[in-house]
Amino acid sequence: MAFPRKLLADHEKMVFELRPHWISVLPSALWTLAFLLGLFLGYRAMDEIFSKESQVETGKSIVGGVLTLAWIVLAIVPFLRWYFTMFVLTSDRLITRQGIIAKHSKEIPLERINDVAFSQTVIERVLGAGDLLVESAGERGQTRIDNVRKPEQVQLMIYKETEGNSERMMAPRSAGTGGAGLAADSPLAKLEALARLREQGAISDADYEAKKQKLLEQI
Repeated sequence: MAFPRKLLADHEKMVFELRPHWISVLPSALWTLAFLLGLFLGYRAMDEIFSKESQVETGKSIVGGVLTLAWIVLAIVPFLRWYFTMFVLTSDRLITRQGIIAKHSKEIPLERINDVAFSQTVIERVLGAGDLLVESAGERGQTRIDNVRKPEQVQLMIYKETEGNSERMMAPRSAGTGGAGLAADSPLAKLEALARLREQGAISDADYEAKKQKLLEQI
């Protein structure tokens, strides 16, 4: 189940789309094994408890129905949740999308991302899984994304795309400074655009200072 390309803007490009790490479906696999074992033992028990064929068949039907219902709730539904959960990074935003029938989507514009951290347990590090914590400006605050594949690499990709997005935002805004004698791609023009981004809350003070220092070195 891929992310619908029709939901992307004309200028927007897909960077990656991921499902949660397969560790998310491990409980479903274990419940499936438990279901098969319970079904085998339950059928054996019905053969030993009842002597009449009709009673045996009735008992097996009850056992099979109860176990199948439990299997659907404990294994199939979580698997479908995993299958229909997408973690998407585009050139403009970070998207989490989930829902088997009714869809729920959360989007964070890249210009509002202040920080991205990840955490891994020892087992998750061995398996290549982890959790991302995205710090963004505005009301959203912190967004936690669980069971991300290769979180360290994903963190780096988000940082790179966020950096590129900031540069793309500054370029057209700087064009308006041409009348004041500043080239659109000059360090001073970029510095003015960077200050405007900070005033609008698109970047944090720490990001502003770091980017400003780089631009000052070019002057």
